[in-house]
Amino acid sequence: MALVPWADALARRWFPMKPTLNHPQAVWLGAGLLVLGGAVVLAFFGLSGLGERQAEAQALKDRMGNPALRALLSDEAGLGKVTRDIAEIQKLEGELQKEVGALPARWAGATREATGEGQPWAQDPGKWKDQLISVVSYLQKAALEAHVKMSSDFYLGLDSFRQKSPSPSEVPTLALHLAVARRLVEKLFEARKVREQYATPCEIRGLTGAAPFLEKPAESTPGAPSGRSTVPWASPDRKKFRLEILCSPEVLYEYIRLLSSDDWLFLVKDLAVTNQKQEFPPRSEIAKSFSSAATPVSEGREGKKQAVKKLLEILAGDESLVAQLDIEYIAWKNPEVSVPAKPGNTP
Repeated sequence: MALVPWADALARRWFPMKPTLNHPQAVWLGAGLLVLGGAVVLAFFGLSGLGERQAEAQALKDRMGNPALRALLSDEAGLGKVTRDIAEIQKLEGELQKEVGALPARWAGATREATGEGQPWAQDPGKWKDQLISVVSYLQKAALEAHVKMSSDFYLGLDSFRQKSPSPSEVPTLALHLAVARRLVEKLFEARKVREQYATPCEIRGLTGAAPFLEKPAESTPGAPSGRSTVPWASPDRKKFRLEILCSPEVLYEYIRLLSSDDWLFLVKDLAVTNQKQEFPPRSEIAKSFSSAATPVSEGREGKKQAVKKLLEILAGDESLVAQLDIEYIAWKNPEVSVPAKPGNTP
């Protein structure tokens, strides 16, 4: 056996005075050394595992020093409550992932609506002009119902097309402008329904957007190949709008909230707010207003006395905010999954 020579050599080196081991003794000595080596290796790994367990035990002991955790573990229903909380968190996480995953599809659907995909008014110049006249007429009537003041010549920032129709190449961009401008105005009508601390006038003062005749033509990159791009997905198109309104703080807050939560992908890039009253009124004027408001008002149509104005309403009421908003609409389009053509099937 191969075990005998090296066992015999070890015996000669360790015990030089002894006679050479015979074959059975060398076998048993080799087996004993192997068992001893295995025991050393196992002891090493056992000590390493023991050190890890001691570290875990110390970490658990440190956590147990936390009063909140100690109180939770001392409660009989504590572990059950933790299990229910973990399950609820996992449920909320799943719902959140599902909601976030559905956003691109909703944005893409809103873009198809905004661009008038498949609609005749988004393709033909004459039908687009008819759509513009119809939308302006509708918004003028809706503004009266929403108690929003809007100039009779308000034309959604498309004043250049009062007396003319666009060219066929301008229609796609103008269709997007018309749809987005309508959406912005309708969202203000919706925000006007919010409850205000004091009744405050609301007015649309102006709306402008990027029209094709105002846009600079895109510069082509030198050396870039002409024709359809081979990039599977490009950055979405962004259309900038500027809206100036006069409203109460409550309406402004609600308007921005509606835009941020809308399926149409709006981004408020800049907001400038100016108080209608630039200076605080003098004390004499405040006293005069307060004294005149202190006189009870006669009974109204419902037979109830109208409430007397409070001092805070005299100081801070009857005042609107002039807000100028720079808004970007993101024309989101989901990337098309391109399937490479098989050799020989190309038409």
